[in-house]
Amino acid sequence: MLPGGRRGIPHVALLVETSTSFGRRLLEGVADYIRQNGPWSVYVEQRSIYDPAPPWLKSWDGDGIISRAAYPELARLVVQLGIPVVDLNEQVLGLGLPLIFNDHQAIGRLAAEHLLERGFRHFGFIGHPGIYWAEERHRGFAQAVEATGFVCHQYRGAGKTRRRYHQQSWEQEMDQVADWVRRLPKPVGVMAANDFRAIQLLDACRRAEVAVPEEAAVVGVDDEEVACRLANPPLTSVVPDARRMGWEAAALLDRLMQGQPPPFTEKFIPPQGIVVRQSTEITAIEDPLLAAALSYIRQYACQGIRVQDIVRYVGLSRSALQRRFRHLLGRSIHQMLFQVRLERAKMLLAETDLTLADIAERAGFHYAEYLHCVFQKHFGMTPGQYRRQAAENQSAPSDRSAT
Repeated sequence: MLPGGRRGIPHVALLVETSTSFGRRLLEGVADYIRQNGPWSVYVEQRSIYDPAPPWLKSWDGDGIISRAAYPELARLVVQLGIPVVDLNEQVLGLGLPLIFNDHQAIGRLAAEHLLERGFRHFGFIGHPGIYWAEERHRGFAQAVEATGFVCHQYRGAGKTRRRYHQQSWEQEMDQVADWVRRLPKPVGVMAANDFRAIQLLDACRRAEVAVPEEAAVVGVDDEEVACRLANPPLTSVVPDARRMGWEAAALLDRLMQGQPPPFTEKFIPPQGIVVRQSTEITAIEDPLLAAALSYIRQYACQGIRVQDIVRYVGLSRSALQRRFRHLLGRSIHQMLFQVRLERAKMLLAETDLTLADIAERAGFHYAEYLHCVFQKHFGMTPGQYRRQAAENQSAPSDRSAT
C-alpha cells in the first residue's frame, strides 16, 4: 500500500491541449518530472483547450488529474470525481482547485522592457477585452510603460466572452485596427496579447501602410514557433515557462496523491524569456526618411539593390542620407545592406536544409565562396559549423529564449 491509500503505479489523466506549442511544452514538463520521479501510468489524448469533457471522464477511476479546463462545466466535472486535481487554467476560478499559471503581468513587463531598451517612447497594446490573461498582460505592460513617464494606447474593440473570442472573424475588425495603428504616434512599440493577435496586427499594419519594424515594432506572446516564423516579418515573442509549469503541476499532484496538503492555492510562474525576431529588430527612429530607407533595405536587400537604389527611393542626396545613417545608426548605408543580407543567410542556415550556394543566392551574396569567407571573418566559424551549432541550440529548450 502506498501513502494516501494508492496501490501500485498511480494512474493520471492529462487534460491538456496538444494543439498549441504551450500545451505541448506543459506536457514536456510533466514528462520530465515523471522520468525523474515516476513511474506513472498516464492517459493523454489529442485535444484543444476548448474541447468538451471526454466521454470517458465521468466513469474514470484514476488517482489524479492535471487539467487545463477552459469551461466551468468541465472543471466542475473534474472536481466531482473526488480525486486530486491540479488546474493550469486561471479562466475557471472559484472551485477551490490548486492552481499553477502564468504570471501574466510579468509577461507584460518583459515585453515593455524589451521595447523600452530599443528606445521607443510611444506604446500600444492590442488584446482581448474581457479575457483574464489578456487583461493581466495589458496591466503589466501599461504599468511598466507608465512607470517611465510614457503613455500606453490600448485598442479595446468590442468586449468578448471566451466563446465569442474564438468565433469572431478577424476581418470584422480589420479596418478598425488598421485605423488605430495608422493614428498611433510613430515610431511605436506595440504588444499583442498573444502571437495570433500579433499576426493579425501585422496584417493591419500592411493594410495601413505602416512599416514593421521601422514605424511599428510588434511583440507577441507564447512563441508559437511555426506561426512566428510564418509571420511577415517574423515575430518577436515572449516565452511563458510552460515546461516549468508542467513540472510544478506534476510535483504538486504527486504530493496530493500521497495525501499531503497543497503548500499553496495559487502559484505564478514568470516567463522564461523573449525570442527576438525581425518584428522588433530595430532601434526607434523618428526620422521618417531614414525609417523609409531602412524599410526599403529590409524588403529588398537580398534582391541585389545597391546604395544608389536606396538614395533614389528616398529622394535625398547620397551624402545627406549617408550622414543620417552614420549619425543615428552609427553605420553606413552599405554596412546596413550587408547586415541585413548576413542576417538572412544566418536564418536560412539555421532553419532550412538549403545548400550553401542556394543560401548565398537568396541572401544576396551570389557566391558560396564569398559567403564562406564572410562567416569565417565575422563569426570565426564556417557556415557548416554555424548550422550545426544552431541545430544543437534548438534541441536544448533552455537555450532558445534570449532577453
